Amino acid sequence: MTIVRPDERKESRIYLIAWTAVFVLAALRIAIVCIAGGEEAIDFVSIFQTWMMLLPFLLLFCIHNFFIAPQLVYNKRTWLYVVLTVLLLASFFSYFLLFYSGPNPELIPPEPDGRMSGPPPGGTRGRPMSPSTMRAFLGVFLLAANLGIKFLFSEQRERERVQRLEKENLAYQLEYLRYQINPHFFMNTLNNIHALVDIDPEMAKVCIIELSKMMRHILYDSDKPTIPLSDELDFLDNYISLMRIRYPDDASIDYSRPVVAGTAEVPPLVFASFVENAFKHGMGSAESFVCLSVAEDNGKVIFKCVNSRKGAAAGGSKGIGLQNIRRRLELLYGSSYTLHIEENPDLYDVLLVIPSKPIPNDTSNSSRR
Repeated sequence: MTIVRPDERKESRIYLIAWTAVFVLAALRIAIVCIAGGEEAIDFVSIFQTWMMLLPFLLLFCIHNFFIAPQLVYNKRTWLYVVLTVLLLASFFSYFLLFYSGPNPELIPPEPDGRMSGPPPGGTRGRPMSPSTMRAFLGVFLLAANLGIKFLFSEQRERERVQRLEKENLAYQLEYLRYQINPHFFMNTLNNIHALVDIDPEMAKVCIIELSKMMRHILYDSDKPTIPLSDELDFLDNYISLMRIRYPDDASIDYSRPVVAGTAEVPPLVFASFVENAFKHGMGSAESFVCLSVAEDNGKVIFKCVNSRKGAAAGGSKGIGLQNIRRRLELLYGSSYTLHIEENPDLYDVLLVIPSKPIPNDTSNSSRR
C-alpha cells in the first residue's frame, strides 16, 4: 500500500484548487459575457468548447507532474527529465498545430455570441502574440510553475527530514551522555563513602542514607531532558551534606541557594559534575575550601563554584564529567549559555549561566571561555 505524506496531499490540494478555479473562471467569463450581451440563456456550448481547449493543458500538466517531474526532483535524472519534457512539449505543440491552426471553424471555439474569432482589424499588427505562441508560452510556463512548486515542497520535506534526524540524534546523544554521568558520579561518591567505613562506620551509614536519596533522584529524574530547579537543588543539598560528613574538619564548605526556587528548569545533574570535581580536586590541605552558589536572575540560572586546588593534580576541566556537561549544554542551549572557567595554581573558578528554559533548536557555537 502506498503511503501518501501530508505534504504530498497539500501539494495535490493546491493543484486541484488551481485547476478547478481555472475551469470555473473560464465558465464564469462566458456566462458574464452572455448576460451582459442580453442573451436569453448561457451559451453552454461555448463553455464546453472552452473546457475542451483547456483539457490539453490539464493533460500536459498531469503527465509532467506525475511522471516526468519526479525524475528530476526525486531521482535526479536530469537528462531523462530533459528528454521527456522535450518530447512532451513537442507532442503538445504538434496537437495544437494539427487541430487548431488553419481554416477549420468547427475546431475553433466561437465567441459567446456565436461569432467566430478572427484577426483584428488592420491585420495582425494589433495582436501582441499569435495563438500558437501564446499556447507555447502557457505550456512552458505551466511546466516551469509545476516544477518550481515541486522543488519547493521537496526542499521543505528535506528540511523537515533533517530537523527530525537532528532531533532524534539530539535525544540519542543526551541519553548517551546521561548514561555516562550516572556511573561516573556514583563511582566518586562510593569512593567517598568507602573512605569513611573504617574511620567512622556510623557516619558511613548516614552517608549511605544520603546516597539513597541521591539515587532516587537519578533513577526518577535523570531520564528527562530537564527537571525543576528545586529538584536539582535538593539533590545538591544531599550531596553537600554527604561532603560535610566526609570532610568535617579539613575544609570550609560554603553553599547558598534560593530558599524558594521559581519555575526554572535545568538538565539533571547539570551542576553535579562541577561540584564533585570541586571536592575531588580541591580537598586535601588544611586551607581547602569550596564555595557554591545558585541564583535566579532575569530569566537566567546562575551557578558559581570556586574551590582551592591541590597543585598540578587539579585538572578538573579535563574529567569525563565536565566534558560530558559541556556537550549537554551545547545540545540543550546552543549559543544561549555561558560557561566561564578560570584556572590558576591555587584556585579553580566556574561560572555557568543558562536560560531558565532549554533552547534545543539552537545548535550554534556556545559562549565559552
